[in-house]
Amino acid sequence: MVVNIPIPFIVVVSERLWSFYGGSMKAGPVEIGTLLQNRNRYCVPIYQRHYVWNREKQWEPFWQDIRTKAIERLAGRERRFSHFMGAVVLESRAKPSVKQVPSFQVVDGQQRLTTFQLFLTAARHYAQAIGHETTEGNIKRYVLNSDPHLMEDCEVEVYKVWPTQSNRQLFVDIISSENRAMLRKAYGDYWYSKAQRDQIKEYTSTPSMLRAYGYFYDRIKHSVETDDLHDDLVEAPDTEDETAPTSDDTIPKELKLDAIWQSLLEEFKVVEIVLDEGDDAQVIFETLNDRGEPLLAADLVRNNIFQRADARGEDAEALFKKYWKPFEQSFWSQMEKQGRYKKQRIEFFLANFIAGKIAGEVTISKLFSEYKSFLRPPRNSTVPRYTSVQAEIQDLEAYGSIYREIIERSSGSPLAVFSARLRAWDVTTINPLLLRLWGSNMEDVDKQKSLELLLSLIVRRTVCGLTGKNYNNLFLSAIGDLEKKGWSYETLRAYLLSLTAESGRFPQDAEFENAVLSKPLYNTLGSTRVRALLSEIELAKRGKKQEEKTLPDTLTVEHILPQTWRTHWPMDGEVQPTDGDYSHALFAVLEDESAVGRIVKRNRIKQTLGNLTLVTPSFNSGVSNLSFEIKRQEFEDQSILMLTKDFVKKPEWNEEEIGSRGHVLFEHAKQIWSPP
Repeated sequence: MVVNIPIPFIVVVSERLWSFYGGSMKAGPVEIGTLLQNRNRYCVPIYQRHYVWNREKQWEPFWQDIRTKAIERLAGRERRFSHFMGAVVLESRAKPSVKQVPSFQVVDGQQRLTTFQLFLTAARHYAQAIGHETTEGNIKRYVLNSDPHLMEDCEVEVYKVWPTQSNRQLFVDIISSENRAMLRKAYGDYWYSKAQRDQIKEYTSTPSMLRAYGYFYDRIKHSVETDDLHDDLVEAPDTEDETAPTSDDTIPKELKLDAIWQSLLEEFKVVEIVLDEGDDAQVIFETLNDRGEPLLAADLVRNNIFQRADARGEDAEALFKKYWKPFEQSFWSQMEKQGRYKKQRIEFFLANFIAGKIAGEVTISKLFSEYKSFLRPPRNSTVPRYTSVQAEIQDLEAYGSIYREIIERSSGSPLAVFSARLRAWDVTTINPLLLRLWGSNMEDVDKQKSLELLLSLIVRRTVCGLTGKNYNNLFLSAIGDLEKKGWSYETLRAYLLSLTAESGRFPQDAEFENAVLSKPLYNTLGSTRVRALLSEIELAKRGKKQEEKTLPDTLTVEHILPQTWRTHWPMDGEVQPTDGDYSHALFAVLEDESAVGRIVKRNRIKQTLGNLTLVTPSFNSGVSNLSFEIKRQEFEDQSILMLTKDFVKKPEWNEEEIGSRGHVLFEHAKQIWSPP
């Protein structure tokens, strides 16, 4: 059942709101037919979300409810209960001209109203297809306003529902099309190509409104042309009425079609809430959306912004087009996962934006409340955070551009390059600091130096095995320190150097060197991060004269001394380990000169950076576990990479050579990720 808000709740909320506003608002249940037969316009504000209802969650339950009511009508059953579809909250709009059709702004309920119109249009088109002209004309009265010659702007005022700008053209084309063939001609790309299959493609690439229309048309056609509406019928009553339906053959198509569309208009109701001037539309909107399936927090934030713009007399439509429209692009609606949360990208942006502004933690599950709290004057101040809604939305738009640059990593700016280098280290808690840093008044050179410093901190700490669990507090505290002392590289540098706790200290060269030379980084970091380390060292080894400053994503990490080395890489010395030694080494940790100790050492050192390199996809993986003499030739074929050139001329490869190469790689690493 498509009821986003239970009717008892709506009635209670309506009564409470009515009481709260001193009885100024009007609220009560109304049939869909009554709502739509009036010569009115229901205009959706430009800032409300797109049409988002879908088949599984809304259209199918909605259709099943209509089908049930149609079966009741055809069976002649007593219709005792109406079906409630939730609330429609309307705000009266003054008419600048007596000729204009009365209009209402849709505060809440646009998804329902739009769906009703698409359903009725599908029924109208089917009536036209079977030659049922009377029904076609009757339905039209509930979709289009009459007497266009009496309107000031008939091309607009003729439509009872006027959706957001992003949906408007398609909606108008669907509603105004004289028949299905005309609509197919205009949007043929979304129809199946075979002429005998008159169906709209149910692909995500097909616009939602068109899919809704197509779904309802198919359901109506199927129910009218089959015995679908008889599955649940009781036996025909014993009556002398010759028109009483008893079988599919005795029910004309026209009668079944009329039962379907009339069920919506006569058996379905909404609670209509009409606000008068002075009623707080945003409070009511938030109250009604506090239960059931909630809107996205970003939707609530957007509506709140433009409701306040309207209330203050600012041009909401102009602000929307100039500053908010970029947030309507598909980039912002893409789903992302950060920690245990999976949300649209815009919600993570808003959380990072607020956190960066207040230098404090934000609960993303309470994002709308966090945003409203953020708008209040800062602590120990009576001055509003923004002097106007325009200033507020300009700020959002500016930081939105920065956030997009962080995520897309494609502009070539120092910020985009930094974000690309940071990707392997998966530290999203730094984003509030990045937003503030890049949006600050620091000199460009200081911004770039600051980014390098932050990356060095993250890489060094990760390589040294230090925790990243406190990064959220660390980076938010950095914002607070910069706010107090001024946004500069020196302030950030001094702050990072002042950290002494394990959760935030900056590892110096000795500790970093020890980790590079001795830690089994392939095990502790994983191949993705090791690849990131080796890739940056590879580029550093190429020097400034090398034209190629990027590496292909197809490079993979290869062990020079293989992971499975026992067969082709014997240990040094005359006495070789026994099978028992290899078995004992699986559980030993002590490295000494015994056979077991030597095995333990080799198993560790094979995972250190000195034994790892990058190879191209052409590398023959079949030689990975073979002797160095055989592998060396394969590495020579990979000589396009500087990382291979420092060991392919070696006569042999052992623990000593691995250590020597580790020192070479560290010298590059300490320059790339340098300390403050």
